[in-house]
Amino acid sequence: MIQTPNKSGLRLGRAPKAYVGEQDKTRPPAQTVAWARERLAALGQDVLRQTKRIDTGRLGVPVFISLCGDAATMLTGTKKQMGKGASPEQAEASALMELAERFSFFHFMASADLPWATASQIEDGPVMDFAQAAKAVGHPAHDLARARAVYELLPQQWAWAHNLAAGRDELVPLSWFYAINEYNGPAAGNCLEEAVLQSLCEVIERHVCALVSQHRLATPAIDPASIVDPISLELLAKFKNAGVEVFLKDFTCDMGAPTVAALCYDPATFPKDSEIVYAAGTAPDPEKALIRALTEVAQLAGDFHTGSSYKVSALPKFANLEEAAYVTRAGGTVSLGQLPDLRRDDLGAEVAACVAALDQRGYTVYSLDVTHPTLQVPAVYTIVPGAHFAQRTFDVDVYFHAAKLAAQLPDAAQALDVLEQMAAIAGHSHATHFFRAVALLELGLAEEALNALDTALGLNPPPRDEASMHTQRGVAFKDLERYDLALEALAKAASFPEPHHEVFNLMGFCLFRQKRHMEAIAAFERAIEIEPGAAINYANIGANMRELGRLEEACRMYEHALELDPGLDFARQSLERLRAMLA
Repeated sequence: MIQTPNKSGLRLGRAPKAYVGEQDKTRPPAQTVAWARERLAALGQDVLRQTKRIDTGRLGVPVFISLCGDAATMLTGTKKQMGKGASPEQAEASALMELAERFSFFHFMASADLPWATASQIEDGPVMDFAQAAKAVGHPAHDLARARAVYELLPQQWAWAHNLAAGRDELVPLSWFYAINEYNGPAAGNCLEEAVLQSLCEVIERHVCALVSQHRLATPAIDPASIVDPISLELLAKFKNAGVEVFLKDFTCDMGAPTVAALCYDPATFPKDSEIVYAAGTAPDPEKALIRALTEVAQLAGDFHTGSSYKVSALPKFANLEEAAYVTRAGGTVSLGQLPDLRRDDLGAEVAACVAALDQRGYTVYSLDVTHPTLQVPAVYTIVPGAHFAQRTFDVDVYFHAAKLAAQLPDAAQALDVLEQMAAIAGHSHATHFFRAVALLELGLAEEALNALDTALGLNPPPRDEASMHTQRGVAFKDLERYDLALEALAKAASFPEPHHEVFNLMGFCLFRQKRHMEAIAAFERAIEIEPGAAINYANIGANMRELGRLEEACRMYEHALELDPGLDFARQSLERLRAMLA
């Protein structure tokens, strides 16, 4: 039996607002900037290089970035954090707090001494009810007994969290929820109450965005005449003066807290120098939700004239207005004042109001304290079982999610053993056989993996999973050096909508092995179209250029790969050899 320290360390109280502006805070933004800088400097590590304003001024809405030092980049995997706000002080504060949030959260995930155990091995209690884990992946209520038996086979990492509705600490399966949410849920603030409110609003925002996108909901338009907040009106005037068209939508979706979405584009610069930008914001106050949405658009838009391309997060990116028609088309019109209003004079009271609204709708809120012990900027990770994030929780169930996590266990032999037991209980699920094949491939058992994949394909998997199965068949045939069959399987995977860049990376490898270098280059170029930031594909093009005798072009490809990923050792070594040859 596993024993754990019986505390979450998270208790919330009063947090009176000391600043009421574009966002409500317990410190004015300028004080937050000074305090956050002081705390980051106190780490004694290269975490923050500098903050920098990056907007061009055309839109007139400030955007800042925090440039990460080496210590922050190594921990978080990112070189910058962006910040938004209606004022320069708030945008800079936002960029600094984003860095503090990421650094704290990733430090917690990397260093917290969290026990590995199955649910039945946990001795201390209370433990989060299995029904919450099942709700997180939308498992059907009529099948919970068998699903629980599979779930209880899975070794997971457990952490104490505070159940905000019940007011008690519970052990939660952090592995289970991190695999769903990853970076959706952490936040930092001037105090714990501010951090929890920020994180909870972001979880709600991404949930309703997922609902609208998945079901292409025609949501109500917001009547611009109903907007009265001076900051909201100033922001809208800036968009109008720049010639940017703005569509405002009510995305609340009966979640009890107001969410506003903004879809914006500039007819004068789209599509040559700008994109259709689509973002949302959630806050206790509808006007603050609108401000969050508009400043998020500004953060992503590159002032609508720089040719920049933003990375998709919670909402899709539309290539044209026809694709966006279900958003621009109004499902009725509402005034901003008709959205729920949870405003209080105290941030702790606003947290309580949001938690109560979700509890009335069957959602339970859990928060973990992930504050960095030296940084000491309050930071949390908030989990709401049943809240969606992008497409991660659509068309999955306990069998799929448990088998996926089992396949990722550090010990491949243990993973296979757990998956064999899961398949014995839930052999009707394609997921248990598919992830069993993944574990077999990890152990170098490609023939056995192909048999498991054939079984999985025979169980009528949904198209997304079928595409993954053909990809893994390609991996198996590649490992067996049967490259023609690998390419055949990968071509099937590529025929499904929105293929993964890995499919074309694998194709490129097989073609390289067959010395079909021009075709290999084309495959890696297709992978780059899908995922421009994957350094390995540029390096692989370099390898094919080298084999074709195009050495200078190969060097340029290796150089670009190393710009994206300085740790790509084989690219560095290949580049050094080629430079020596060309010298």
